[in-house]
Amino acid sequence: MLYVTKRVLWALVTLVACSAVTFCVTFVVPADPARTIAGPNATAETVERIRHERGLDDPIPVQYARYVSGVARGDLGKSLTGDEPVVRMILVRLPATALLAAAAFLIWVVVGTLSGVVSAAFRNTAVDRLALVGSIVGLSIPSFWLGVLLLWTVAHFGLNKWLPLGGAGDNFPDRLRHVILPAIALGVGGAAFYSRVVHAHLVEVLEQDYIRTARAKGLSRTRIMFRHALRNALLPIVTLAGMDLASLLAGAVLTESVFGWPGIGHQAWLAISSSNVPVVMGTTLFSAAFVVVANLVVDLLYRLLDPRVRA
Repeated sequence: MLYVTKRVLWALVTLVACSAVTFCVTFVVPADPARTIAGPNATAETVERIRHERGLDDPIPVQYARYVSGVARGDLGKSLTGDEPVVRMILVRLPATALLAAAAFLIWVVVGTLSGVVSAAFRNTAVDRLALVGSIVGLSIPSFWLGVLLLWTVAHFGLNKWLPLGGAGDNFPDRLRHVILPAIALGVGGAAFYSRVVHAHLVEVLEQDYIRTARAKGLSRTRIMFRHALRNALLPIVTLAGMDLASLLAGAVLTESVFGWPGIGHQAWLAISSSNVPVVMGTTLFSAAFVVVANLVVDLLYRLLDPRVRA
């Protein structure tokens, strides 16, 4: 119980720190929310009136206290363009980001884990070296550059009938076709990283005494790999998986922007481009909350999976 309480308190402290940093950064960025609301042709008197009405001329501690009070009530403020609540804007785009995150995460886990298992099973062979080269290439390619390359390839060979070049579609089956390219662009780097992590942990586990005992008993390589070695090698992956999934749900800004995917990341990019400070702050805090909560859940799950942590 003490372990859970400490983790929850640290999660709350982290969220408060994130909100403070995010709030302070808005005063460093050369953007005037009052001017954005009033428009470029507004008079100085109009800008000052809006600044006073919105409380933007109050001392920074007062503004921060008001902001935290709103966040505690679930209010992340309103957009400077359209006066729409930021919470509603995020929730509307969350399903699209969740679908992209799930598809990319599936590529990360399935492709990365299988590649790591195969390379570890055939260690120091041509298969292992090929997997190593492939993972290095995958880690070296930026997701947005890979996205542009995928778009060019699909358009050049006329494959856009099956693989749409942008947008999200009008219905769920159509959306599944639209998500393929951005999921690949976002998933290749993660799959390469997971491949190397799984490979490293499996190589270490395969040198343990109980694996030698399993070999001495005549168990097959497949059973040793998947029944004994992989189960223990995947324990550290649980932490990575939880954090990575949270990061994906927080929004892939560049990938969503390249493909015009209507998710949280694309919304954040549009907000940054238009100096829409409340949307930037709300999206950042929302993303931070995802990561913090995921970290908390992973810590608790890891304690259940590994008896040594409980001890």
